[in-house]
Parts: sequence; structure tokens; C-alpha cells
Amino acid sequence: MGTIGKIARRTFLVGTALVAGGLAVGYYFHRKPYPNPLDDELVEGETTFNPYVKIAPDNTITLIAPRAEMGQGVATTLAALVAEELDVRLEQVIVEHGPAGHAYVNTTMLEEGVPFPHFDESTMAETMRAGMGVLGKVLGIQATGGSTSVVDGYYRMRQAGAAAREVLKLAAAKRLGVEAGSLRTADGAITDPASGKTFTYGELAQEAAAFAPPAEIRLRERAEWKILGKPQKRIDMHAKVTGAPIFGIDVRLPGMLFATLRMNPYRGGAIVGFDAAEAEKMPGVVKVLKVETGIANGFAVIADNTWRAFQAADAVKAEWAGAAIRPTMPIFERFWRMR
Repeated sequence: MGTIGKIARRTFLVGTALVAGGLAVGYYFHRKPYPNPLDDELVEGETTFNPYVKIAPDNTITLIAPRAEMGQGVATTLAALVAEELDVRLEQVIVEHGPAGHAYVNTTMLEEGVPFPHFDESTMAETMRAGMGVLGKVLGIQATGGSTSVVDGYYRMRQAGAAAREVLKLAAAKRLGVEAGSLRTADGAITDPASGKTFTYGELAQEAAAFAPPAEIRLRERAEWKILGKPQKRIDMHAKVTGAPIFGIDVRLPGMLFATLRMNPYRGGAIVGFDAAEAEKMPGVVKVLKVETGIANGFAVIADNTWRAFQAADAVKAEWAGAAIRPTMPIFERFWRMR
């Protein structure tokens, strides 16, 4: 896969659109841009340039990793794609998981789900991939899986970093009265070699958000990479080994209850017998109820702690039907196996 040297304005705008308050680098909803989900959660003074970059006046730079970090290191890798083009070091940035938003659509999951091997570049295979890519944009599915995170974000997130870098340079050029092309970026700052003046990204962020991207945006060639292709420390490693992160299982809220599910082992199979009388008499049990979606059917036990929920679930007498529903189209069969 070769590096794109320049992005023509028309091509770049396929994945880029101006939104209120900044530049959104994402996918179109068919031909319309998805809103930047960061616009609604900015703190005072903070600026977003696209769904992947936020910059505060104190030069706190936050990069968004829109895929779930499940131990595969994707938060570090996706942040590195943006950081490379934004010209900041990984240790300079804060990495956050992306909020829910169609701007973080993963079209590659659908494109790679077509019934053709990866190496098949025939007209039929490429046509189906393109069609599924359009469908992915329309559906706006924000998902992680199928080893698609980096493939999906490789150009998009680099473009996001490059776009933010260039509008920051435009803001600096306006202040200095020079051409943006004469300025240099490094480690979250812009320097004018002629005068020696330097501005941090934070100093320029609010002004820069008002600029449209230039007609051509150059991505770094492989030989110029400072981060990509080189070993990097996992940005989440220290926090994980010291037990700092709060995971879902760690959350405790006032009056919080706990639930456990028992589902028919045959997908689509019904629950035909259900006796929860004994379970409902057990200490700490709040309620036992059926869960029937047609695809997955079973029951849930709600209790005041997990152990009591587990014990009560064992006491429920359930009888399952063995009929299973399975998809027949190859693309849905693939997603079936991933669930």
C-alpha cells in the first residue's frame, strides 16, 4: 500500500466537511457529512478540528481512538496515525475513546465481509466492496472487529491529523504575515524560521478552526515518519499495570443492582418452560424475567449482588427448544461467527 503524496481537494472533501465550530474529517451520510460528535462535549476554550482532534489553550492535545481497546493496542496505533501527521509526540497527547457517533463509522467491516478472498481484485470483488462501503456509510456502524481498525483508519486518521496541522499553519501564517508553506511544525508548535517566532497549537487553535483546508494536503512520505513504523510504548500500559482505569465491572453507583443472563444455547431457539418461583424467594433477588428477542431468548435475574444473581439463575427451571435460526448469505454468516 503506497503512501499518498498529495490529496486533491475534491478527493479530500469526500471524507471532509465543514461543521459548526471546526473541520470534521469523517464520512458522508451518503453525500452529506455526519456531525462531529466532539462539538457537544468541549470544555471552555477547547477547540475541535474534526472527530479525532481536540486542542485546549494550554496546548493539551486530545486524540480520539474510535475503536474499542480490547488489549490489541489499537488505541496507541490509531492515535499514532493522527499524531504522525499532526506532528506531535505520543507522550504529548491524551488519548480518549471516541463517543458514540456515525462519524466513526467502520466501513471496512462490511467491505471485508464480501464472499471474496482479500487478494481478489477482480471487477466483481471490487464492485461488491465498493457497494458495501457505501452501505457502511449510510448505516454509520461504529464497530470494532475483524482486524479492520487500522485498515479502516489508516488514511482517514492521517488525513485528520494533516488537516488540523495545515489549518493551524494557516492561522500562524495570518498572524505573522507570511506564507504557510514557509512555516515548520514540530512537537505541537509552529515556528517561522525567518523570524524565529514560535506558537503552540493551543495558542492558535481557536483561530485555526475558522480556516478551510488548503487545496492540497500532503501526507508524509514513509521516509519522513517519526512515529509510524517504529516501536512505540503502549499509551495505556502504565495505567493498566497500576490498576488505574475504571472498567465497567468496577463501577459502583448508589442503589445499584446486578443482573445475569442465561440464554438458549441454540441461537433462535425459544424458551418453552420457565419456573422462577424458587429463585424469586432467594435472598437479594429483586426480579426474574424472560428475555425474548426472537434471535436470542432466555431469562435474566436481577439481584443486589452478582453472587446472588448467579445462585438464583441456577435455581430457575428452564426448558429450551433446540430449533436454531442461521443466516444464509455469506456476509451475514461471517458476522454471525464474529458475535
